[in-house]
Amino acid sequence: MLKTLWVYIKKHPFAYGLATVFAIISSGLTLVPNLIIQQLVDAIVASSLSKESLWQYLGIFLVSILCIYIVDVIWVVTLFSQSFRFQSELRRKSYQKLLSLRTPFYERFRSGDLMTRMTSDVDYLGDAIGYGFMLIVSNITWAVSILIAMIVTTSWKAALVSVLPLILFGYIVFLLWRKVDVLYEDNRDNVAKLSNEVLEMVDGVRVMRAYGKKELEQERFQKRTSEVLQKANNLVVYNGAIGQVAKFLIGLSTAVGLAFSGYLINQGQMTIGQLITFQIYLGMLSGAVWGLSDIVLVYQQGTVSFRKIDELLTADDSLEKVGQDEINKIDQIEFKDYVFQYPTGETTTLKKIDFELNRGETLGIVGKTGSGKTTLVRQLLRQYPISETGAIRINGRLIQDYSIRDLEGLIGYVPQEHILFSKTVGHNIRFGNRQADDTAVNAAIDSADFTKDVARMSEGLETLIGEKGVSISGGQKQRVSIARALIREPELLILDDSLSAVDAKTESAIIENIRQVRQDKTNVIVTHRLSAVAQADKVLVIEDGQIIEAGTPQELLDSKGWYYEQYMTQQMEVEENETI
Repeated sequence: MLKTLWVYIKKHPFAYGLATVFAIISSGLTLVPNLIIQQLVDAIVASSLSKESLWQYLGIFLVSILCIYIVDVIWVVTLFSQSFRFQSELRRKSYQKLLSLRTPFYERFRSGDLMTRMTSDVDYLGDAIGYGFMLIVSNITWAVSILIAMIVTTSWKAALVSVLPLILFGYIVFLLWRKVDVLYEDNRDNVAKLSNEVLEMVDGVRVMRAYGKKELEQERFQKRTSEVLQKANNLVVYNGAIGQVAKFLIGLSTAVGLAFSGYLINQGQMTIGQLITFQIYLGMLSGAVWGLSDIVLVYQQGTVSFRKIDELLTADDSLEKVGQDEINKIDQIEFKDYVFQYPTGETTTLKKIDFELNRGETLGIVGKTGSGKTTLVRQLLRQYPISETGAIRINGRLIQDYSIRDLEGLIGYVPQEHILFSKTVGHNIRFGNRQADDTAVNAAIDSADFTKDVARMSEGLETLIGEKGVSISGGQKQRVSIARALIREPELLILDDSLSAVDAKTESAIIENIRQVRQDKTNVIVTHRLSAVAQADKVLVIEDGQIIEAGTPQELLDSKGWYYEQYMTQQMEVEENETI
């Protein structure tokens, strides 16, 4: 952590140099009022104080106080401005890292933990380079200045005696330091787990109500909260112990210093003015030591937070090295004897996948739940490492040779779980193409058969849909997602079971619209309903990760295999529904 903070400090030498210089100046100026007090008291005791010298003392005193204020404002504002800039840069860097990572990373890290890293951990690191730097610079320079002043202007003997308990304090803090580190990390991890619990409960609140599990979930949440409270209390005990040790030893330092100063006065080695000034110095030194004790907490929080953020910034999603070849169109897709197994899986998910898809064609992929349909299309999205067994080629070249950024720009993907933002309908659709004009937006809405729904909404395209689209139906979510994919006019459109929540009539209209507007583009439709692929150029039937049937819809019907049986079953269901 210290190395990282030091690198940042060296990148901004003027700001931190200015803060350090002004902190030293402030420490020096802080001694001036005490010297004035010492001389004023000695003059009063000696009955040598005149009206002119009194006004002179007061003038110097007020000017020094004003200068201290101005200098402190300058260096503190400079320092904390850099602290907030550091937090901003770190959040931006972490966010960019999150955007670059693929699915394997998000299978290891939960949302609540990532939120804690992006918020609290970044704040604590900012405190380390801001408040922590201030504590070190100001309190160290302050303590050194005070000790020098005590030795030079009062008594070096009294100063030495007073410092001895503070040395003992430093040793005790060192012993407690390591324990605080363990406790703080434990507390921080429990807070992250609690954040995960909250996110899950918010997402599943309707399910909990439907199943009457509110009381059970509330009890579980209360238990988790109690655990977090207990961990926090353990941390508070040690932090409080450090504070009480500091308070006791600072009091002891003050008592010993004053007692010894009284002895020195009795021996004629100190004046009354020196005694009063020495007492003020002791109070100031105690404040400096108290401030240094805060460094323990700031450092430990910063160290733990640094480990968490560094783990994020150095995380790997296990993908192979990104290719550099450019690609601006997709003319052909080929899977050649392709075999795939998830990085954390123990069984092969795709086995000997072999097919070709040319520009302008529509490919249907059907099969049982869990047969590997979604896994197959995820290979085109580069969400997982490409297997070394077999090959995936686009335009005759291996898919891993291409730039992922270029490839992503050519694909429009509508997943099973529709991710919508808590913005307006129009914002969610335009997310697919920020430069799209109203004509393009309306065209995408028409193709997704969403025009009538928009017309019925209270604010039209400006209607807020709530977090994750909570205020619209499942079918409307799917059509917003489809419109978002269509508006970017992708070379390859992938619909991954994206029509499951719409009725057969709407599904037919959407499929027909896609056929009309994408005649020269490539489409992949993953579905359970065979009606969605009735007009496809090719259909693959996947079972246990293998292609068991392939051909046109009519060819598959003629072969009377799984596709034929499923088709007949679904036709009977349709007829029964129409009869009802």
